[in-house]
Amino acid sequence: MEKQSLREVKKQVGALVELNDFDSIDAFVRRDKRALSALVALSYNRLSENSWRAVHIAGRVIGRIADVDHESARVQIRKIIWNMTDESGTIPWTAPELLGEAIRENPKHFEDIVPLLIGYSHSETEDNIFMPGVLYAIWRIHELHPQYIGDDARAVVLEELGNKNSERCANAVVAAGKLGLAVPPEAVLKLKGRTDAAAVYLDGKLESFTIGELADKFIE
Repeated sequence: MEKQSLREVKKQVGALVELNDFDSIDAFVRRDKRALSALVALSYNRLSENSWRAVHIAGRVIGRIADVDHESARVQIRKIIWNMTDESGTIPWTAPELLGEAIRENPKHFEDIVPLLIGYSHSETEDNIFMPGVLYAIWRIHELHPQYIGDDARAVVLEELGNKNSERCANAVVAAGKLGLAVPPEAVLKLKGRTDAAAVYLDGKLESFTIGELADKFIE
């Protein structure tokens, strides 16, 4: 059988992501490693529902690979981390989410990545492009493996509830609710009064919510 061109691989992966067909993509990656690179490349747009599907699928695929080829999975994780450095020349907006999904799928292989992931919440600049993804990854990991989310991560979530950036605050609100954090009443009141909005990927859909709507939904 003639080997597919890279363009054909990308096109096929894109079509399967549109269908949210995890099993077919998982099988494709095992036949052709280029499919995983194509999948990750599709994942870097937080404003695209298709990219969010790619994030979730890529993380699961990497997590599953780890059981049969630990080193290959670690190579993929290192590539994602490298892309987060200034030296890479790329802007991998959803890199923390990718790391989070891989950890969520198979934490025993990536336990050491958790503190590194939380560490991306610390930035000397106000504009931390990775913060929304770190917050998202925190609650996604916590859903299945709460033992990996410690006090440092919880402190990050609580601090971000007061952030003026809508995207950061929105993800913090969801995380606070998912983690069952005790939010001070005065903070809850402020959150429920906010009318600024952000897009959040929940239950397989990318939708826009006001901070107040999310607070009503996730924080008591």
